[in-house]
Amino acid sequence: MSEQSEGRRVERNNTRVLIFSALLTLIAFLIILIILTRRAQTGILINIILILLTVLAVALLVLLIRFFKAVSHIDENAKQLSQGKLNISDILESKTRGLESLTSAVNEMKRNLLSFIESTKINVIVLSDAVDNITKSLDMSYKGNEHIASSMATVAEKAQQQLKIVKDTLAGIEEVANRANNITTTLARIEEFVENTVMITQEGSQHVDKFNEQMDVISTNLSETAAFIETLNTHLNEIDQVNGLIINITEQLKLLSLNSAVEAARAGEAGRGFVVVSQEMNKLSSATRESIGHIGKLLSNILSSNAKVSESIASCVESFNMSKDIFSSVKDTFYTINKNTYILNDDMKKVYEESRQINESTKDISDQGHILHDASMEISSITQDVAAITEEELAENEEINNQALSLQNMLSRIENLLMRYRTSVVPVEQPSPKRLKIAVFSPLDHPFWESVRQGVMYAQTELKTKNVDVEFLGYAKDFGQLNIDLKDRIDKGYDGLILPGFTGGVEEDVMRAQRKNIAVMSFNCDFAEGVERLAYFGPDIYTSGKLAAETISRAVDFEGDIAVLRGPLDTSINSIRRDAVHEVISKNRKMRIATEIEALTDSLQTYKNAKELLTKFHALKGIVILTGNVSGVARAIEEMGLIGKVKIVCYDYDDEIIKLIRKGIVYAAIGQDPFGQGHDPIIYMYNYLVTGEKPASVTNTRIEIIDARSLSELD
Repeated sequence: MSEQSEGRRVERNNTRVLIFSALLTLIAFLIILIILTRRAQTGILINIILILLTVLAVALLVLLIRFFKAVSHIDENAKQLSQGKLNISDILESKTRGLESLTSAVNEMKRNLLSFIESTKINVIVLSDAVDNITKSLDMSYKGNEHIASSMATVAEKAQQQLKIVKDTLAGIEEVANRANNITTTLARIEEFVENTVMITQEGSQHVDKFNEQMDVISTNLSETAAFIETLNTHLNEIDQVNGLIINITEQLKLLSLNSAVEAARAGEAGRGFVVVSQEMNKLSSATRESIGHIGKLLSNILSSNAKVSESIASCVESFNMSKDIFSSVKDTFYTINKNTYILNDDMKKVYEESRQINESTKDISDQGHILHDASMEISSITQDVAAITEEELAENEEINNQALSLQNMLSRIENLLMRYRTSVVPVEQPSPKRLKIAVFSPLDHPFWESVRQGVMYAQTELKTKNVDVEFLGYAKDFGQLNIDLKDRIDKGYDGLILPGFTGGVEEDVMRAQRKNIAVMSFNCDFAEGVERLAYFGPDIYTSGKLAAETISRAVDFEGDIAVLRGPLDTSINSIRRDAVHEVISKNRKMRIATEIEALTDSLQTYKNAKELLTKFHALKGIVILTGNVSGVARAIEEMGLIGKVKIVCYDYDDEIIKLIRKGIVYAAIGQDPFGQGHDPIIYMYNYLVTGEKPASVTNTRIEIIDARSLSELD
């Protein structure tokens, strides 16, 4: 507050000096005139008096010219303000010496009007969007309520039908529940039967195993019997061979008997004993032969029977072996049946479990069906209430819709009222015959750019009925994405592109856009030399640089050391501002630029650099910041107790900068109309695309100075 009081005191003193000087000159002129008329006796005295009068008249004339020139300058600005032309720069106090208070008042009045109008524009954007959304919602709600109202009778009827269906369904569910219960009971019996079958098949398998063992024993015995009969046949054949031997022996005995009879006949009486022997031998031979013949028949019969027995046993063995194979197959089949019975048993258990769960679910569904039945009855009763409420809502929506229309009309009147104040360029009346596409590219890493975005939004509002799409693309961090998006919009054939001139690496893209007849405009900062564009809209960088130097000069009473914090000089905005500051300061012999450093984007590093700067140059009286990161420098000044001793002049302002101005850390901030930088290029671009009339190659935004004096009215 002491800084503001001091400023007002200086203004009052300057005004008083100017008035007192004019009065003293007039009084002196009158006194000399009186003396001249009373004492003019010699020509020399008269000449001296005339010379003095002439000098006084010239001095008075110079003072009056300065005074009336200042008044005329203020009057011209006041006339423009009265005509609603607010898009003008502040009146410089250097041009209105002695009338600083009036100058500050006019500037403050203009600034307040601009602030009010821009705030109103922002509120119009918000309200317009809200009204549009409300209107759309009301339309949808109205249509929806009409549809609901027309459908409520049908809903009520359907609710009754639903209630009947629910009753029928509930009865069907109960029947299904009973059937499911019966199925569960039947499955339980089937499961018991299957379990018994499993037990029986298991016992049958065991019996089959035992029978198979007995079959193996019988097969073995048959094989042994066949072998025994074979052996018996062999023995009988051997006996038959012995019979043949015995028959041979009997033949020999018979022959011997015959020989004995012959010899006995020869011997006569002496051979009678041999005759008897011969006869006995003959009898024995005959008897033996007969016995052997009988044995032979028996053996033949036995062999024949054995052959039949062997053949029968062989047939039996063959049949038994075939039966054994068949029985083995039957055994396998029986085991398969047994295995499948186990599987069937498991499946039946699963089916029984599923059936049990279905039965339980059916019971739950039945319970839910009762709940649904109750709910359907409640819905049926509520439907009538909803129908009545819907009718009331239709009437209320109609009233709200009327109010929304009134609000829309009010916004239209506000917009028409705002049109009376020429704070920016206005769009042409006629809409575009074809759908236009305009893209605006902007950083969003500082409050300044947020104001730019608000200007873009207001331009969108103004052009919403002009058959044009305005797309805003903001970048808080990934600025490399800007180049990618720019190429994409060029490929898509947009009609207009607007981007800051300091954007790097866009030269080839800008030329490619122009080859495709896409209009390109720069704002905030112009492109580098050699890059063609339709127009540039932004601050007069050189003039704003001189203004910053003049402002810091007044802040330090036109003497002392100052420092310059700037951005990289390869960006034109930094180099132009820096050169302008050097030019102004170099003309004042009592001031010099003690140092010049490059400010970094990192606020912490800027704070450290500022502390080093203030420590090294302890006699420093002012700092001009040509780029951002004012907070880092302000923090260093505050911590080192240099508030009021080291003045800061910076560019652009936001709530934080205003707080620093109020605290006396920042002496002044130079505004560059960020709202207009976002709004005006879009309107210029639209007007060009519709009418074909090119805008001025360079259009500068207004410049204003925000300091403690201009903020005093808000305290």
